[in-house]
Amino acid sequence: MSPLLHIGHQVDLGAWHFEPTVVAGTFIALAFYAYGVMTLKEAFSGWRAASFTAGVAVMFVALVSPLDGASDRLLSMHMVQHVAVTTVGPPLIILGLSPALLAPILRPGWISRLAPRLTHPVLTGTLFIVNMWFWHVPPVYDLALDNLAVHITMHVAFIATGLLFWWPVVQPTPATGTHGEGARLLYLFATGMPMGLLSLLFFASSGVIYEHYETADRLWGISAINDQQIAGLVMGALGEAASFAAITILFFRFLDREEAEVSAAAPHRTDAA
Repeated sequence: MSPLLHIGHQVDLGAWHFEPTVVAGTFIALAFYAYGVMTLKEAFSGWRAASFTAGVAVMFVALVSPLDGASDRLLSMHMVQHVAVTTVGPPLIILGLSPALLAPILRPGWISRLAPRLTHPVLTGTLFIVNMWFWHVPPVYDLALDNLAVHITMHVAFIATGLLFWWPVVQPTPATGTHGEGARLLYLFATGMPMGLLSLLFFASSGVIYEHYETADRLWGISAINDQQIAGLVMGALGEAASFAAITILFFRFLDREEAEVSAAAPHRTDAA
């Protein structure tokens, strides 16, 4: 096992390890959010606050719970952790951000000019896909498992690109750009294909991809190759579940908008006749 990562971390329900960097990051995120909603009364919304808190909690649990200890011994558990910090936590956090809360942050001119470019779907989708594929290249992944600084960098990169990826889908404020339901559906479909291919590689590979998991102490009697196949299923199923939910919501909103436009146009056609 890695000499640096998860030292002394047991894999049982009581094995929580409160890493200072994770605790500090969680505290800072919640403190800034609380300060914002208390300072800007119009920015507070009960469901938004609950969503933001839930998103931060998902990431916190993924990084300090027994899941983190298990991820050093099973690729499938590491994949669950990655799904939590890229696909589950980020959209919940962004849903918790209201336009009123973001307005002071976007007020400076250089930020208001940079934000729409930084959150453009072409850039965010590309960064998300490239980042995910890069960290799963075997030499890079094995290095991240054996080097604490690289491992932290990997998690930060996953969180950052996850937040950027979901920004144009949720669109918390018009100040960073607006895209119709059709464009967002295309965005989710287009980015889903490369991620599906990556999950298929894990599932269909006949050999163990990562040396670390081939030599690590096995957990729960799962073989390295079966663990790898489960990891592919996790990425393909759980990883796409949030995208599927978003696609479903956007699709029905798209149909509702189309129906509303047709209904609005109908009286004019009748009057003209």
